[in-house]
Amino acid sequence: MLKLRTIMIVSLLLITIAVGCSSSGETDQVSQALELVIPDNYAKFVDASESFAVYYPSHWDSQYSSLEDTSDWIEQASSSKTTGAVMSTDTSSTHYVLSAVDYSKDDFYTNLNVVMERISNHMTPKEYAEATKELSRIALKSWRLHSEELITLGGLRGYVTEVSFAFSELEPGLDGRVTTVQMAVKNPGSGIIWVVTCSSESSSKSALETCKTVVNTSRLLN
Repeated sequence: MLKLRTIMIVSLLLITIAVGCSSSGETDQVSQALELVIPDNYAKFVDASESFAVYYPSHWDSQYSSLEDTSDWIEQASSSKTTGAVMSTDTSSTHYVLSAVDYSKDDFYTNLNVVMERISNHMTPKEYAEATKELSRIALKSWRLHSEELITLGGLRGYVTEVSFAFSELEPGLDGRVTTVQMAVKNPGSGIIWVVTCSSESSSKSALETCKTVVNTSRLLN
């Protein structure tokens, strides 16, 4: 129960509504174009509207939304698919699309969360990430930024950050740190941003590399 509760807290802290921020344009030079590299043992997820895809280790347990239209996720999902479970629809400006968890380890469960969020049409992924960082700094005293990068993803600009914070911020008395890799990407002029967050125990280099691989497989399809 502790690990499951921790997963949800991590996700809620790092997936942040940034509606109130203004847009200043994105003129930074893109560092790299992410190539799609898919390990053999990865499963593919495509949302119900076929707007987004991501790959993750096939042994991870997953839950996902059965939304038919990314522009209207307030309606509750009404049907299930052949695998996984149907998630309830969030009626706020943030909606969980996919959650996948690695239950094969006895330590912190490495986990993936994908959400859609309503933001200003003119907000860029970098501006979204900056707003998220500021709120995280306030919420988590041990919060630390390790890297950030403006990337291109299938011709679209995105922003990737890697941060960490102490377990004790979530559960007093726990040792160690949580590392999260997060990507934000959107179509220019769209009011919907896709946010992909993968969290792992900081001491596990293999789990962190898995998170980076998973996040880098994210793609907007149309």
